[in-house]
Amino acid sequence: MLEERAIGPPGTGKTTFLSRVLGYNAQEYGADRVMAVSFTRAAAAELVGRDTPVPPENIGTLHHFAFAALDKPPLAQSGDLLRAFGEEYPQWETAANRNIEDFEFGTSEGDDMLAEYSRLRNLCLPRERWPLDVARFATAWDDYKAQTESIDFCDMIEIAATDTDSPLQEPAVMVVDECQDTSRLQWRLINRWAAHPDCEKLVTAGDVDQCIFAWAGADADYLLDHQPDRRKVLEQSYRVPRSVHAFATAWIQQVSRREDVTYLPRDYNGEVLRTAATTRYPEPILWDIEQYLAEGKSVMVQASCGYMLRPLLTLLRREAIPFSNPWRRQDGSWNPLFSRNENSTVGGVLAFLRPHTVGEAWDKPALLKWLELTKGVLKRGGRELIGQYLADQSTPEEVLDTLANQLQDENDLSRLLAPPPDGLDWLQENLKAAKVKPAEYPLRVARQRGVACLQEEPRLYIGTCHSFKGAEADVVIVFPDLSFQGYQQWVSGSRDEIVRLFYVAATRARETLVLGMSTGMGVWS
Repeated sequence: MLEERAIGPPGTGKTTFLSRVLGYNAQEYGADRVMAVSFTRAAAAELVGRDTPVPPENIGTLHHFAFAALDKPPLAQSGDLLRAFGEEYPQWETAANRNIEDFEFGTSEGDDMLAEYSRLRNLCLPRERWPLDVARFATAWDDYKAQTESIDFCDMIEIAATDTDSPLQEPAVMVVDECQDTSRLQWRLINRWAAHPDCEKLVTAGDVDQCIFAWAGADADYLLDHQPDRRKVLEQSYRVPRSVHAFATAWIQQVSRREDVTYLPRDYNGEVLRTAATTRYPEPILWDIEQYLAEGKSVMVQASCGYMLRPLLTLLRREAIPFSNPWRRQDGSWNPLFSRNENSTVGGVLAFLRPHTVGEAWDKPALLKWLELTKGVLKRGGRELIGQYLADQSTPEEVLDTLANQLQDENDLSRLLAPPPDGLDWLQENLKAAKVKPAEYPLRVARQRGVACLQEEPRLYIGTCHSFKGAEADVVIVFPDLSFQGYQQWVSGSRDEIVRLFYVAATRARETLVLGMSTGMGVWS
């Protein structure tokens, strides 16, 4: 079996290169005999979107292929089973037990325990060396899995590495993307499948300098210790400008063990700036953010930990500035304007605003959606009567007539049809108690920034350095603070993981890198 490796520093077009690799090998071996393994589903979807000749079912995450190879057993981390575990063990509730519109910050004890349990298993660390609290969680979790005859993500890899010799595709070529983020446990499975007689070539792609998931079990040393038969270095960055490149390449030299390769900036000067803003006092950067957005630029704000962003998120909500994190949709605090399901508050507000966004009066689905937000505006049984009287094909006039007949106060119709802000005032006055808090921010944005801002994808991205792996923006703002544990690690001299993290953060910038100030426990002052 021949092993080849593509080394792709930040912005060098690794995904484009891999799509060409897939095309070449598909022509050489046949499209159905080539399989591409991506670190995340989003990365897999991007490869599929590159219109490669490899069939979509041959592109996915390692867990996806392992799950199929094991004939899709029940998954303990699926919504229903995970929710039931939290109900049985309330001290270890997870995000599955939360209301989908709970925008509170932080993770639960159950989320943290499950992440640590998974990390230790990915590191292949013997259980007798696990911390006592994780061992207690593991006992309950493993017992629950046995009762429900289900497996978790680590079981999926571990069992497949023992009980299967090849994925269902039986590929002649396996391409593994973002291999620097692969754990020792996952390497067991990759190497077992690559050793199958049908597999003639293993192509890995990654960059050791961008190994930032060591906390989840990723192992940079594995790549440094296992050199391929052939390698290709992608030297030219198409993203990182000269000034940012100079800062980043000087910064990464602090890593104690790395693979030094040729890496060139794009032909643009760019700039590296400083700001007096800190995670605790973000106000100084707010004017700059608004200026960059007004110039049509995208802006990305990063911190090493999610809780450090709370003051900024509070400020953005207060100032009605739209923001999101398209790379981490599951975090409600970073995506308050994202409609996660058809019954979300944001979806209801948009349905209410349909006459002013689409230019058409409500149809039946839109009417019923925004009525879900309100209380006491209809006569008794009015909602049921609306559903009964109206068909999905009812005309806007029929919808309005039916609504007018069912309103408690006939004067409400003119108020709720009024353009913002008057119509929004009526909606806010009549919200159900449970909808007041979730609706507060989208209503403020609609009033102060315009209704269109609820429909457009924000160009301001907020999140942790980890969440933006693989992303980019015109302007990147990085705060240097570390958690207490991270700072202890930093001052003790164990800096490699932290250096790599801020290297990845800095190299998201296409034009401008802005360095924030530390509050006392940062990697720069």
